[in-house]
Amino acid sequence: QIHLDGMPLHIIDTAGLREGGDAIEREGISRAWAEIARADRILLLTDDRTGITAAEQAIIARLPGDGPPLTLVRNKIDLNHSEAGMAEGPLGPEIRLSARSGAGIDLLREHLKACMGYQSAGEGGFMARRRHLDALQRAQILLDNASAQFLQRNAGELLAEDLRQAQQALGEITGEFTNEDLLGRIFASFCIGK
Repeated sequence: QIHLDGMPLHIIDTAGLREGGDAIEREGISRAWAEIARADRILLLTDDRTGITAAEQAIIARLPGDGPPLTLVRNKIDLNHSEAGMAEGPLGPEIRLSARSGAGIDLLREHLKACMGYQSAGEGGFMARRRHLDALQRAQILLDNASAQFLQRNAGELLAEDLRQAQQALGEITGEFTNEDLLGRIFASFCIGK
């Protein structure tokens, strides 16, 4: 998990999407494909010197057509003396960079912020993604329910469960607040369990 200008970004490295391997490796590959299906965006990292290899073409061919959008990241431009840059390619956006020298990393950073809905013009805010709005709506319903549970039934254990679920919904947006944080705040404010 990283933050770009305060916006949380969850990155999952799915290295090793080749076919075969033992049962444990096959399970890891299966889980990687499940994560890819749930992703908001796919970053396919390639070596700029070789271009898209047959193994990478096999990965691209397996991606669902209605799945998350793809950004091709062409790394190692320092080794073939290419310039950093961004262009629209046949698969979608392509970013040329060097992880070693840092050239083009700012382009990737700005691209990711744009994908998350960040708008640098105007008021400097960002547009909420549909799933963020859904998470906020779920959190509001859970908070309303928690309030009703506590005020009408004085049911602290039900209140705690609704608050936990609301925290999880908000955590989908921020990724910063843990169950331990929530419990710490509850126990600091209420006498629970007596």
